[in-house]
Amino acid sequence: MNRRRTMLMAPMLVVVWYLTIAATASTQSPLQSSPPRAASESDAVKHGEAWFYQRCSLCHMGRIVKDDTYESMAPSLEGILKNALPDREKLVREAIQRGSRLMPGFRYNFTPAEFEELMAYLKTL
Repeated sequence: MNRRRTMLMAPMLVVVWYLTIAATASTQSPLQSSPPRAASESDAVKHGEAWFYQRCSLCHMGRIVKDDTYESMAPSLEGILKNALPDREKLVREAIQRGSRLMPGFRYNFTPAEFEELMAYLKTL
């Protein structure tokens, strides 16, 4: 009888445990690997800056090489979209998404909202 009760209780305990975990997970905010969605233009720029430092800065920002001199592997993006015409912005968007021989494409790395945040930040450089 005792063994039979244990056999019946085990699946029920698993279900209760699963429901407890699911309820706890829904009330707690999960760790996010990305910044939360932007509510305003300034938030979009802040989030775009985070995307830039996470994905682009490795190559597009200088680092100390020797004797306190900075050297970057790729061109600086400063001013690339500052007061840019729509045609220029379109070319930059396509270049980032498609990539090139020297730069990987990022079309699958960003959601559309994340990409817009990145573009908002690039316009401030």
